[in-house]
Amino acid sequence: MSKRYLEFTPKQLTELSKKDFLDGIRASEGRVAGAYVCPLSPNYLEKVSNIELAAAFGADYITLEGYDPKNLQIPGLPSKKSEDDKMTKDLLQVELGIGYSIPELKKIVGRPIGMILLVPRKNEVFGGIYKNSIYSKEMMEYLIDEKYDFICLCGYGQQEMLDAVHEAHELFKDKIVIEAGIPHGPGNIDQNFPPYNLKEIVTPDFVGKLAQAGADIVDIPAVGIVPGYSIDYVTKLVDAIHGEKSLAASSVAHSLEASSKEVLERIILDNKVCGVDMFNIAAGGVFESVTLPETLENICIAVKGRRHTYRRMAQSPLR
Repeated sequence: MSKRYLEFTPKQLTELSKKDFLDGIRASEGRVAGAYVCPLSPNYLEKVSNIELAAAFGADYITLEGYDPKNLQIPGLPSKKSEDDKMTKDLLQVELGIGYSIPELKKIVGRPIGMILLVPRKNEVFGGIYKNSIYSKEMMEYLIDEKYDFICLCGYGQQEMLDAVHEAHELFKDKIVIEAGIPHGPGNIDQNFPPYNLKEIVTPDFVGKLAQAGADIVDIPAVGIVPGYSIDYVTKLVDAIHGEKSLAASSVAHSLEASSKEVLERIILDNKVCGVDMFNIAAGGVFESVTLPETLENICIAVKGRRHTYRRMAQSPLR
């Protein structure tokens, strides 16, 4: 099934091999955009799950963030057992979406689905909705059985990230796409991160090593997303990633995914100049659950034009 990712129908997208997934993105020449979704944060739209919303407004793939893969729950969908929704549906008009497997969710939205695993630094603890999506060998083995299309490893420690990618590569082989990177700073200053410059952490040498360790896709901050990320610097990062035959993903994040149309169009075009292969649209909107639907549509149009965006929005998951 060797063709551009842009040309795959929704049903074909749910059946892609790892090779077809990666070759399809490479052949699309920078015209692929996916959405991060936090399913356990508030729904943007009543009686619609956030993954359905992202798919409906042009996302080419869905990345689950802050998700517990062992507690299958996508609020906004009706639970498979109606009694699971009785209290919340009556009191809050929210259906909990309990009981759907990843293959079932892929059929509902017609998109590949992956999830983020957080890679902690020494003594680092992630809490809240993120406490159940922590990287471990056991978790990665579990995700293989659950039929995820890709796993995105994110963290702030260079060596920890390299070790995690190497282990994932040994486990996943041709089964799951490995994406990895440091998309922005940790948002705090502590003993692990004294006052820092992200350009000293996400370096051309480091992103090249991520690719060498086995990352099929290396995720980097987009031009203008964090201070100092100029076109020249991001181009150096992309060249280092491409030099190791991996794909470069640029994250439109840091709350700017809910910025103005003009700002987002500039970000997209600047990153295309750098040679970025694909764009991750982070989950910040009016809630930190999914970006605004009109924003997602505008970003997709900037990435791939109206023809490809409208087709992705309009085609039935049954096709």
